[in-house]
Amino acid sequence: METKTIAILPTSFDDRRMYFTIPGNFKYLTNKIRLSDFTIRNMDQKPVYFGPSGIFSVIKSLQIINQMGNIVDSVYNTDYMGIKLAHANNGQQRDVNRLLFQNAGMSIDAPSMGQLSLDETKGRQDATKLPGYIDISFMSDYLTQRQISDDFMTIQIEMMPSTFIQNGYALSGPPTLFLDEVLSPMPVDSADMIIYDMIVPDKLLIKSLNSDDEQNPLTANISQIDQRMNSYTNQLISNLYVYSLETANDQPLTNGYARSELSQTINLLIDGKQLMPYGGLRTDAMRLASLSDNTGPISLPTASAYYANQGETALSNPNTGKLLSSCYGYSAVGVNQVVLGELSVQYSAKLFHRAGLPSSNKFIQLLAEVKRFYKRSTGETGNYVPMMPSM
Repeated sequence: METKTIAILPTSFDDRRMYFTIPGNFKYLTNKIRLSDFTIRNMDQKPVYFGPSGIFSVIKSLQIINQMGNIVDSVYNTDYMGIKLAHANNGQQRDVNRLLFQNAGMSIDAPSMGQLSLDETKGRQDATKLPGYIDISFMSDYLTQRQISDDFMTIQIEMMPSTFIQNGYALSGPPTLFLDEVLSPMPVDSADMIIYDMIVPDKLLIKSLNSDDEQNPLTANISQIDQRMNSYTNQLISNLYVYSLETANDQPLTNGYARSELSQTINLLIDGKQLMPYGGLRTDAMRLASLSDNTGPISLPTASAYYANQGETALSNPNTGKLLSSCYGYSAVGVNQVVLGELSVQYSAKLFHRAGLPSSNKFIQLLAEVKRFYKRSTGETGNYVPMMPSM
């Protein structure tokens, strides 16, 4: 296939938002749309390091809009990119992905059976010394499911506020959108209806009931919640990701890290029926097995980053000052069915806060992979629900 790279400048750009317009008068590859031709800088001349979501941390939201103004696909929570990056193997994280995604502390080196270290301790460059590159197609399952398109498309990107990134950040200038025009006589996608996954986020508020600190785990009380999620009614869900957010001053942190809590249990009820046997995911090992079974093999910076209460054995990232203990505790539940009436999330864990203080806020993040459809002939979009068989 013969292609030619085309550069598209933003139709609008400021420090918070940017818009790109693909006119649709030529054929292009949908799986190779990327932002580049910029660098990330810091006014204080301090290094910039990202967390699990890598350079995607600078994006707050992404929207793909068709010519009729309908939102075809969107990403409102880039924690999902941290989950996707965890599926890259360790070799890619250390070399290719280190340059393309600029994620911090995801690659480990084991020189012998008794040694283990983070590659980030070996003089890796911070984000201010690397060229900016953001793979837009990697963020959107709609773009991944398609191959060749000639559709008009607007890409709207909202940037994360500078204060949410360690040491702050700024772009050196307006990024350029690059895509590959197809010069060969290849046909545009023949399917009129495109089916893809879109991430729908939601949060649960749960109170920590403990008056003890983390040094006394055996005396802790278990906090629990049983919450009906109206945001997922009448939707076909593939996977539901559940994890505990790190907090500060009773507010959730948007740093992409997922806490593993002690005695954590996750269970789902759909239309009154329990989804998982044996009382749900009751141990760290069961959660890790469910994550890998439903999403594929993952690569984590050692088990201590996933398992709860492993501070003594965890690796430390000196660049970010982050102790990688219990901070990659993502959980995935394979739903793979339509929620007709209600989806209820049952969650319990030993949630800690500073001794002597009353109960404090903790937050459970939910990310659902919801099936969507886009009908090219009419520009219609919506939730995809298969026809139920007639009785």
